[in-house]
Amino acid sequence: MMISSATRLTTKGQIVIPKPVRARLGWKPGLRLAVQSDGEVVTLRPLAGSAARTWLAAVVGCVPDGDPVSDLEAEHRREVEADAHRRA
Repeated sequence: MMISSATRLTTKGQIVIPKPVRARLGWKPGLRLAVQSDGEVVTLRPLAGSAARTWLAAVVGCVPDGDPVSDLEAEHRREVEADAHRRA
């Protein structure tokens, strides 16, 4: 499915890629793009590894401070103890 839209070139040579296009392509802020032109057509494509870096930047800081494995183990021990207590 082709999405058509219009945009404008700024005095700094910047363009805005319309939101529906970015959404369809899954492009997020910070994505690095390779720009190619044959003189009439301009092609944009994500640089290799750029999507992975963008994904990594989005998840950095999602895990709270501390040791999540120890926290899960402690929670599991409490559940096992509570279960044993109910059975007794």
